[in-house]
Amino acid sequence: MAINSARLQQTLQKLAEYGALPDGGTTRLTYSREFMQAQEYLRQEMEQAGMTTEIDAAGNLIGTLRGKQPQLPAVMSGSHLDTVPQGGNFDGVLGIAAALEVARSWQEDGYMPQRSLQVIATAEEEGTAFGMACFGVRVRSGEFKGRQADEIKCTSRAGTLADCLREAGLPQDALSSAACGFGNLAAFVELHIEQGAELDEQEREVGIVTHIVGYDRLHITFCGEANHAGTTAMHRRRDAAAAGAEVIIAVRDLARQDRRFVATVGKFTVEPNVPNIVPGRVSLCVETRSYDDAILQEVRGQVLRIIEQAAAANGVIWQTDGDFHVSAVPLSERLVTTASEEAERLHLDYLALPSWAGHDTQIFAGAGIPAVMLFVPSVRGISHAAAEYSTPENIFRCSCLLDAVLQRLTNEI
Repeated sequence: MAINSARLQQTLQKLAEYGALPDGGTTRLTYSREFMQAQEYLRQEMEQAGMTTEIDAAGNLIGTLRGKQPQLPAVMSGSHLDTVPQGGNFDGVLGIAAALEVARSWQEDGYMPQRSLQVIATAEEEGTAFGMACFGVRVRSGEFKGRQADEIKCTSRAGTLADCLREAGLPQDALSSAACGFGNLAAFVELHIEQGAELDEQEREVGIVTHIVGYDRLHITFCGEANHAGTTAMHRRRDAAAAGAEVIIAVRDLARQDRRFVATVGKFTVEPNVPNIVPGRVSLCVETRSYDDAILQEVRGQVLRIIEQAAAANGVIWQTDGDFHVSAVPLSERLVTTASEEAERLHLDYLALPSWAGHDTQIFAGAGIPAVMLFVPSVRGISHAAAEYSTPENIFRCSCLLDAVLQRLTNEI
């Protein structure tokens, strides 16, 4: 059996046509016409590869290549079909195309493993349509079973999930009827571009993901005193923006000193936000990400001390407006070992590393399914942009590793 690199590239090129933009890149939002066309193309390709196909009520496409013992839990691989607006041509679809190519090669060679192999093209991983990442697999996991489709508002257009389902020809009870879970899976393996520059800068051929990072968001408001920018002496000012600026710099410096986490102040709102008034109020959000929840907790304490010091230095008060926490997810040690052993057998120069972005894999792992991710280097670490690119050579290498890992897992009894 051999991965057909040329055919894999052709599949990627074809998928890029669905939602292609004049200046490069792709916009393929979940349930859009482009999304449904791409899904139909994949469904046909799966069936040509000898797979049976289904599209669940949430819009996740699953193809199954039957194993010798189909009663055993299957091994699944794949990724997401949707993109961000003006996204690239590799994020998500590369994992689908690579898994499909594995199935094609097995079918061509008449190879039948013990367990069935399933290839999934998930819906709404990016969170663009409804503001909730990994939505398609979260629906399947049963997280939204008690909700109604008309309660979930669209964030990318007018209307609700109910409108999107209706236009896509999917049932209105999708939140309950698609909630069949993943209890019949033996393992999940997701190939994905790294969306970072670590592998590219180190000139590594493949990444094996050990954890998917969690994140901690702390929403803060500084309350000072709005006053005339000309007549208020510097020593009399209670400048909320100055306090916020000190937090930005201090948080940045803190993260630069410790590679166990990253930190960002990506939201910063000034009131009244006019040139000749000392800002009286600033709202901001500090987000930290790490592969270990204990590190996130430690950093939160440091961030709170920074906030307190900035408030005191500028004569303002502060309050917490809310926080949000998503736990880090360790991936299967057994599958990480399996992938590492296969990479060594194939003489691939690999790096074990965490994923600093969220992925569907974390939902599978959170449901108790053994899961692992394989990363393809992203040139210059660019992602979610038209310039996103992974070389055919690295795609081929990682697809060969995916093939080897899936062969091993589908034959474990």
